[in-house]
Amino acid sequence: MDAQMKMSRAVTQLVVRHPFFGSMCLSVKVSPDDSIPTMCTDGGSIQWSPAFVDSLTQEECTGVLAHEVMHIVMKHMLRRGERDPEKWNYACDYVINPILLEAGFVLPEGGLFDPAFANLNAEAVYDRLPDDIGEKAKGSGFGDVVDAKGEQGQDLSPAEQQQMEADIDSKVMMAASAAKAVGKLPAKIDQMIQQMQQAQVDWRDVLRRFIGGDQPDDYSMRRPQRRMYHMSGIVAPAVQKIGAGNVVIGIDTSGSVSHQELTQFLGELNAISEDIMPTSITVITCDTHVRTVRRYERGELIDDMQVGGRGGTLVTPVFKYIEEHELEVDNMIYLSDMQVWDYPETAPNYPTLWVSSWDQAKPAPWGETTYLRAA
Repeated sequence: MDAQMKMSRAVTQLVVRHPFFGSMCLSVKVSPDDSIPTMCTDGGSIQWSPAFVDSLTQEECTGVLAHEVMHIVMKHMLRRGERDPEKWNYACDYVINPILLEAGFVLPEGGLFDPAFANLNAEAVYDRLPDDIGEKAKGSGFGDVVDAKGEQGQDLSPAEQQQMEADIDSKVMMAASAAKAVGKLPAKIDQMIQQMQQAQVDWRDVLRRFIGGDQPDDYSMRRPQRRMYHMSGIVAPAVQKIGAGNVVIGIDTSGSVSHQELTQFLGELNAISEDIMPTSITVITCDTHVRTVRRYERGELIDDMQVGGRGGTLVTPVFKYIEEHELEVDNMIYLSDMQVWDYPETAPNYPTLWVSSWDQAKPAPWGETTYLRAA
């Protein structure tokens, strides 16, 4: 069987046996390319090497095609940032391959698997991999992801990245709906979809309800809503919060949290300060232990966030610090990518809201969990 026929059958098998993957595959261009070693995707298309496809069985070919589809589903072509491309590919593979095996796919021998990386995102896996992973895992890769580019080969602008993310999310939702209708949506994909849907909820709405209930204390035209004015030109009264109390905010500054996420966290801190006007905000940054603690009084601008350490992710030190220093806490908010292994066994006696920057993170075992929309 020639390579083109094998690829055509692989697409057909995805459509018939694995409709979620089939629908996603049909939404992009799939074409041969002699210049690449295996298969790769940039999010808008999938290219495959005829020589590589010739070396695969039919089932393995279908599995590798599904592998490329998962790179698109998880938007790996938009998430690399400044990370090493080769190491990033390995990290993504460690995330994807277990999902495919659980879904019933057959993958070529030598694929990357490690139970230690279960339920981690690619960023967290990347931080745990040695820099020489390419030498140690040589020959183990069988499908790459490359950065998404514009039509002229230029880097995407932030607006173009957001548009691509929205397009992929739309395709994923439609593909999942079609697969679920015929009872063929893998459990892991279903879980991922549910978390994506959770991430569509504006966390600030959750925050307002969490701290102040659904009803505002009052409205005021003294400080009109800037967001409403900039978006639609409408001058609308702002919610006036009274007595929001003392808020403590934990910030995850571990290595698995990107600089982009930390920048977003800083923006969210000021959104909290402006939207709910707490009596005070105490910001505690932490990776493996508490790094900085700073208190802001009502109305103060949070114009800086000291980041140090960039080690692993622990949250227990923050709760111990609060207890040992007897901080006043009416509400606790924790901003993190939720790659957490050390949740305290007992919930504190104050309400806690976990705000995850990773839309596939599992909810915390106690408190309430919501999700940041991607920046």
